[in-house]
Amino acid sequence: MQKEWPRLLRLFHDELGYTVREGNPTLGYELFYVDLSSWKLRLSNRTPVIWVKTKDLDGVTSQHLMQSLGDVVRERNLQRQITLVLLDGNSTPLFKYKTSLSFNLALVGGEEQKRVVHSRRPSGELLDIISAQIPISYLSPYETRAPVTGSRFFGREYELSRILANPDTNHVILGIRRIGKTSLLRELERILKEREDPSRVVYLECSDLLSTDDYIREVVRKLNPRELPRLHMQKYVFFFPNFLERMSQINKAKTIFLLDEVDNLVIMQRGDWELFRMLRASSNKGACQYIIAGFREAMREQYMLDSPFYNFAQEVRLNEFSRQQARQLIVTPMENLRVHIRNEDEVIGRIYEETAGHPNLIQYYCMILLRHLDQTGEREITPKSLFDVYADEGFTSHLLTSFMQNTENREKALVYAILMTAEEAGTKGFTLEEIDAVLRKGGITMQQNAIDEACNVLTLAGVIHRKGKIYYFTSPVFTKVLHQTYDLNYLFRKVKEEGYDRG
Repeated sequence: MQKEWPRLLRLFHDELGYTVREGNPTLGYELFYVDLSSWKLRLSNRTPVIWVKTKDLDGVTSQHLMQSLGDVVRERNLQRQITLVLLDGNSTPLFKYKTSLSFNLALVGGEEQKRVVHSRRPSGELLDIISAQIPISYLSPYETRAPVTGSRFFGREYELSRILANPDTNHVILGIRRIGKTSLLRELERILKEREDPSRVVYLECSDLLSTDDYIREVVRKLNPRELPRLHMQKYVFFFPNFLERMSQINKAKTIFLLDEVDNLVIMQRGDWELFRMLRASSNKGACQYIIAGFREAMREQYMLDSPFYNFAQEVRLNEFSRQQARQLIVTPMENLRVHIRNEDEVIGRIYEETAGHPNLIQYYCMILLRHLDQTGEREITPKSLFDVYADEGFTSHLLTSFMQNTENREKALVYAILMTAEEAGTKGFTLEEIDAVLRKGGITMQQNAIDEACNVLTLAGVIHRKGKIYYFTSPVFTKVLHQTYDLNYLFRKVKEEGYDRG
């Protein structure tokens, strides 16, 4: 039998179609979870709700009540989530003690609940109450350091649907660091585990699995750990293919492997390929589907005729966002946070051009703007606001770090040589012949295929783009920051000393 619910949650569930789940009571309080992921903010499909009934307020001071709510948050490990507190009484006295807590509690008192229930825009009314209490820079979905899923997943819907629509095909997701490969894999994992038997969906972070033994042991541990002793008794070359087929037969469906950061594993396997040949065989037999994410090494192996990667998977390249995707990432959260953008087209255009459409940089950009609004109390972004970003050392450092981490010395040499030779290169463009000429002038000779590959990597990284035979620097801010931060002659000389045939 369904227990009693707060009137606000009943409205959201019965009339507005939100998913509300009952939780286990904690310290005498009723606990619920509501799916607010459609708001595209840092509110998940399991946003916790604590119900403080009238009887819970009898004889309890506001200070003691806030201490009690803090204990609920600790008990349920909700410290890193935004938690709603539906209070059947006056919430105002509690605010005096709320500031001393580090927890992200949004208090919704009896009058506020009544206002939401009787509003013609109840969702918006509740969001207004939450955003007035939680800093908007925290409430926003922007994340620059960790993968995101669900309500905070933006802009890769086409790639997501393409992979999900082809369950009989392997896929290799290629992209630079921080472009969203892990977020895409994690979102695929979330959706697949909702649609399929979760036991047959296996996500593996492969950067630390550097041998065949490491990989096979981790797969067996995830799929059927009871067979680990058998693995130790039998050579894996006989055990593992049979194991994968048996798992498929038991589940009466393919095992879906999501393999993240495979580049180091590729390097360690190159020349032998024993593990990857087993993976390819398991796919050919219909026992497994593989969705792989990598960058440079995975991309290189795609085109090697003697590699087990050749013709193994459909390529899915994650490039920079389109202008429309960037607009969605910028505007949707801002609107939900009640932040107005004046001269919207100009603001979005400048953010897009200065970040080159790189989703990680767009989010970093937006985070700086929201932090500034939190400090000033304002709720409007104008073209003038963008100067706050230019002055932020964190943004320029983030911009340059992304370039340094995503390029090897060969690509760095190419960029430095062009910028040293022609400061206006970002606007006038350059051909392969001109690239070769400036490299030779600097004392570096590269074969044509090496220059082509370097340009392909820089294009994938969003540093340059191509129109016909001409290459252009994508972001004028990048070239400006590089000039202002470093002596390019020094950087070019260090690349030559370190060796430009390796990273």
